[in-house]
Amino acid sequence: MQKAVILFEKIRDLPYGTSSNDGVWSCYQKCVYLQRELQKVGIASQLLIGVFNWQDLPIPDRILKLRQCRNERHVMLRVFINGSVCNIDPSIDDKLVSILPIAQWDGVSSTITMAPLKHLRIYQPYSLHERISSRLRHQFFGCNPEKFYTELDSWLTAHRIKSRLTE
Repeated sequence: MQKAVILFEKIRDLPYGTSSNDGVWSCYQKCVYLQRELQKVGIASQLLIGVFNWQDLPIPDRILKLRQCRNERHVMLRVFINGSVCNIDPSIDDKLVSILPIAQWDGVSSTITMAPLKHLRIYQPYSLHERISSRLRHQFFGCNPEKFYTELDSWLTAHRIKSRLTE
């Protein structure tokens, strides 16, 4: 169990980001990586997906205004360990402790999540048809989040730099 907690903390503390810039890890990437590492030490897990609202996080209004669609999908991991089941969220790195909730895991209990999640279910990759439909909806209804993600990641980076300066 101690190995699992160490792996969780190592992956949690990789810089979280949303814009696919080099050097940042999305919730999905972190969970897939953690799932693979836990499997190497004999711990089974499965990806979960839920929906959250960006407004539930303390993100500045100037950034929130860039995002027309407030709801977003979020991936976390369900872990089967020592006969127990717990849901863990390695998304937010420890350098963001001053602005976002940082999950602590004891290897037994579920962790807090980045934001309150609705409609939590087992993750299943979208079919090609669903991916095309989603892209078309984003194009036609103005929900292209690239500028939002870029600004959000810049804000997160600024807080990481500030936290290093105060250490």
